[in-house]
Amino acid sequence: MAIEHLWPIRKPDRKATLADQVYESLHHAVIQGQLGPDTRLNQAELAERLDVSERTVREALARLVSEGLVRREPYREFRVVGLSAEDIEEIFHMRALLEGWAMELAAFEISQDELGRMRELLLKMEANTRPESIQTLQGINRQFHWIAINASRKKYLPQMLTHVWNLMRPYLFAAVDEDAAGFVRRTRIDHDHHVQLVEALEAGNGRRAREVLIDHIEHAREVLAERETSLGGG
Repeated sequence: MAIEHLWPIRKPDRKATLADQVYESLHHAVIQGQLGPDTRLNQAELAERLDVSERTVREALARLVSEGLVRREPYREFRVVGLSAEDIEEIFHMRALLEGWAMELAAFEISQDELGRMRELLLKMEANTRPESIQTLQGINRQFHWIAINASRKKYLPQMLTHVWNLMRPYLFAAVDEDAAGFVRRTRIDHDHHVQLVEALEAGNGRRAREVLIDHIEHAREVLAERETSLGGG
């Protein structure tokens, strides 16, 4: 897949560190699925498009390599990481373990203000149930989950979950197809899980919060597996 056919990469804001800005731009494109798996990232082409030096691009790419989103190949070539079915299965399992634990902890720590914000986001998600709203919905969904994750009051758990979410997110975007009825059905199930999660957190029931979160992740895994089977003709 060639870079020029993908997206108009945002040029960096000169008021900020160039390497940071280039990193943010590329990071956003990867986790949003705009730069798909195995896309070749040519340093010279990126530098020209972003109007920065190749050294700046190289620094940004090195950060993405350290996060596992980009891989370095021979002859100084970089490509977006592509995950196998086994890799994706492992990532979903890791998310269930880590985020399930976060929900269990959050049930005893979450504040009324945080619960109120989660309920506000539930209403916003209900208002964005059309396939064309997928990016908006995914953004709201992330905010919703991260209120609860941060309510675990742990230092390193959110950091580890950030990495897991970033690896997983491009594949969740890819799981959305043009089947409007199917999309609405899936978002309805997700919404039910979200409501149940808020209720469990509000009741201080950590075990129930963890169970709901695991069911929610299993549903996401099944949706992705169905899509892969469909594309493979199975």
